[in-house]
Amino acid sequence: MSYWRKTIKPLLDDETGTMFKQAPARVTLAFPNRYSVGMASLGYQVIYRLFNNVDGVACERAFLPEDPDAFEATGEALPTVESGRDAGDCQLFALSVSFELDLTNIIRTLDLAGIHPLREKRDDSDAIVMIGGPLTSSNPYPLTPFADVIAIGDGEQIVPVLAEALREATSREDFYDLIDGTPGIFLPARHSHEPQWATAPKELLPAYSQIVTPHSELSNMFLVEAQRGCPRPCTFCLARTMYGPNRNNQGQELLDTIPDWATKVGLVGAALSDFPHTKFVGRTLTDRGIKLGVSSIRADTVDVELAEILKAGGLRTFTVASDAPSERLRQWLKKGITTEDLLKTAQISRDLGFKGLKVYMMIGLGPENDDDISELISFTKELAKVNRIALGISPFVPKRHTPHFQDSFAGVKTIEGRLKRIQKELRTTAELRNVSAKWAWVENVIARGGADVGMAAYAIYKNESIGAWKKALDDVGWSDPYESNESRIELPAGQIVRGDYGDHNHDELAGRKVSSHAEGLAI
Repeated sequence: MSYWRKTIKPLLDDETGTMFKQAPARVTLAFPNRYSVGMASLGYQVIYRLFNNVDGVACERAFLPEDPDAFEATGEALPTVESGRDAGDCQLFALSVSFELDLTNIIRTLDLAGIHPLREKRDDSDAIVMIGGPLTSSNPYPLTPFADVIAIGDGEQIVPVLAEALREATSREDFYDLIDGTPGIFLPARHSHEPQWATAPKELLPAYSQIVTPHSELSNMFLVEAQRGCPRPCTFCLARTMYGPNRNNQGQELLDTIPDWATKVGLVGAALSDFPHTKFVGRTLTDRGIKLGVSSIRADTVDVELAEILKAGGLRTFTVASDAPSERLRQWLKKGITTEDLLKTAQISRDLGFKGLKVYMMIGLGPENDDDISELISFTKELAKVNRIALGISPFVPKRHTPHFQDSFAGVKTIEGRLKRIQKELRTTAELRNVSAKWAWVENVIARGGADVGMAAYAIYKNESIGAWKKALDDVGWSDPYESNESRIELPAGQIVRGDYGDHNHDELAGRKVSSHAEGLAI
């Protein structure tokens, strides 16, 4: 029995909203991770619908198998979900990428689809390979050895241009000519720098789900985008820069996109408690008996009314972000969350009968020291006196297009030492879940790397490990240009002492070169 019939067809049969179409121009929209992860991506679903809504263009999906090695051993070509055709049998093979650590998965997906991963090894007989998604806005450069086209920004602006070019182009170069110069279109064979990003006008929003499935990470949940962008000035976050200016949708506008058959609705946005219609939309949905999910709530805007709506929507554990282990570091990051805000949220969660409070935070920030970790431990014990606490701890990974793009990574040894201390002192106080410091280092390399990092990934994409990454990076001659840079709390976030200024001369700080997309955030 084929992989499609045995593994994919049962998933297809359980979907609601699948689009079946045949047309002269065929697009494969691949997600370089397993089906359940890809189907939880609202952006992925929007691109699928946008292509299929264009006359003369048909789009089918493909996903990286759960066990790529076992699939490869079958000798089959990667199939599309809708029809089971070979995923590489198309004019445009598009990948939507959300995470830095999916870099090797991109290469594996191309390989399994029968497409040579390296751009320079392909010719006019091959599908055009396009890569889009959040990763391309964050850092497209490691993708340049693989992509013919890199799409950066809002797909609502980019897809119509691509679709028209697919219908009209008579050759690969003709296709490039038709899309060259379009905002958001980066052609690695022609361009050395990323272009102006594509930004969709409010009239093309909101984004909403096309397919609902029980096999998504967000099982049976219909997603709708409340806002795009973010009004907050948090210096570490890409939402304000990557998603463009903040665009709020109207409450009734969101409700009108939700089909009558939806039983679970997820509101998507960078700061939903800042969205002016969250309570109206949430109350309307819960009054209909619909379960409600939210992507992000800020502790400083939580009140009893909002918490009651979320509880009525089926939320059992309240989740907020601290994002830094101490008050001084939250101020440095312009987070705007205080210890009092977190205590208030814990008290509301307890009083309304929530099972607990989950707090996300980062460690390994530039000016962080042992006192900051002591404060984290101390206030977590205070929170635990109020309600059950779970801590989700991630190492800080500096990103391009934020003021922190030249900050040094704290280092695996430093982060592991701090995690060990936190685990020792809080093991009986809170549930602790942390991201691996070693894989956070790899994420840090990809987040600010160039084509050389992409080639390192190519060398190890079938046998990825931390050791393999280190060797591959050595082989391509990679070195960390930010390793000795120093962040200091008395400086605005994003203003650093360059590592080569051994005497830390403050007159030399003008060399910080904040990305144009992040200008103003470090002030």
